[in-house]
Amino acid sequence: MKNNNNNMELNINGDKSKLVGKHKVKKGDNNIKMKIKNKIKDLQHMFYKYENLKNIEELQYLNTKYCTNFSFMFSGCSSLNDIKSLENWDVSNGTNFSGMFFDFKFLKDIKPLKNWNVSKGTDFSFMFCSCKSLNDINALVKWNVSNGTNFSCMFSWCKSLKDISSLEKRNEYMEQIFHVCLVGVNYWIILNH
Repeated sequence: MKNNNNNMELNINGDKSKLVGKHKVKKGDNNIKMKIKNKIKDLQHMFYKYENLKNIEELQYLNTKYCTNFSFMFSGCSSLNDIKSLENWDVSNGTNFSGMFFDFKFLKDIKPLKNWNVSKGTDFSFMFCSCKSLNDINALVKWNVSNGTNFSCMFSWCKSLKDISSLEKRNEYMEQIFHVCLVGVNYWIILNH
């Protein structure tokens, strides 16, 4: 992480530890609390491959207003299935959302993200890639992705995805977004519409 080492303090399973370089999260830790001292601009790889993370309730208080890079923030958090805590995040300055929720195997509901302002976002590649339980993405219908330049594999390998009607009008991005996505017949009907 590119933030100042004194910028964050993590409380992991009750033990306080100052952030030095990368976070000190290890297997077996499943509950976090954090204190942010300054404005954070980069959350890249914050919880990367933190496989046992189950509770991110404390993150609802994280001030993300100044953050521009959310790439791979939760990538590999395969035990996490509830992102309701992120519902009120201000991501309006975010430009890089690539791989943010990559490999969320049990994530089914992305409705908490429906009001996110991602209008400055340019990179959405791999954002929900390998979210194998995700079956409905209609919550994203209000997203303004007009500045987006990279949508490759955004929903790839989302094998439970059934309803992609919210993106039907954005079919110029369809091939990139759903590359290798196993959505079956519905995908091909819309692409060849």
